[in-house]
Amino acid sequence: MNQRGASRRATSRSTSLRPGAKLRAKIVLVGDGGVGKTALRRSWLGEGFKTEYLMTIGADFASQELSLYYPETKSTYDIKFQIWDLAGQPRFKAVRDLYYRGAIGALCFFDITNQESYMNLVEWIQSYWALNGHGKMPLLIVGSKCDLRDNPAFPTQVSARYGKEYAAELTKLLKRKYGFEVHYMETSAKDNINVDEAFKVLAREIIRATIFQEKLRNNRKTSQKKMLTDKIRSR
Repeated sequence: MNQRGASRRATSRSTSLRPGAKLRAKIVLVGDGGVGKTALRRSWLGEGFKTEYLMTIGADFASQELSLYYPETKSTYDIKFQIWDLAGQPRFKAVRDLYYRGAIGALCFFDITNQESYMNLVEWIQSYWALNGHGKMPLLIVGSKCDLRDNPAFPTQVSARYGKEYAAELTKLLKRKYGFEVHYMETSAKDNINVDEAFKVLAREIIRATIFQEKLRNNRKTSQKKMLTDKIRSR
């Protein structure tokens, strides 16, 4: 697939999220190479788990639909995810950066057995926000390979506390202005732990952010109309 054309086709998004509406959402899976992005995607799509590591070259694309009940509006939304699984190796950066454009959601991965992958998480999040064309959009922090938690073969692990605290700090910075929360979730593609839930939580925050931004736009329009009306009346 032509990279530029693929990027253009994947950038479209719903501009109005009425109750029961359908939403097409481009999302990206980001994180260091080997952290389990592709394994989680394959597991969610029902493609099974592979024990051997297969490197993603540039980016892989897949799509999947889900229906999600959103209690705040008491409505069910049909969401079609356009999933771009981005290669994590540094040599793919030039190619990878093209695929951020238009993304309105991200699963940001680190491997709980790899402390360096956790330290690099901030760079992945910053790249996602800087290159997606929309600014600060919803994300979920994913601590992958949780089936290896407390495995003595991997003595140096990232505590779940660090993931939760990082997500909580981002939520404090983002919720009031952008309308969404950042969550932390530990997953295992091998044992099918939180695979479906990861995508559902991200979908929920995309809906939350979309509704929030629509309210802001409507409030601005109402305010502008009132200012114009007041100006006309004062003449």
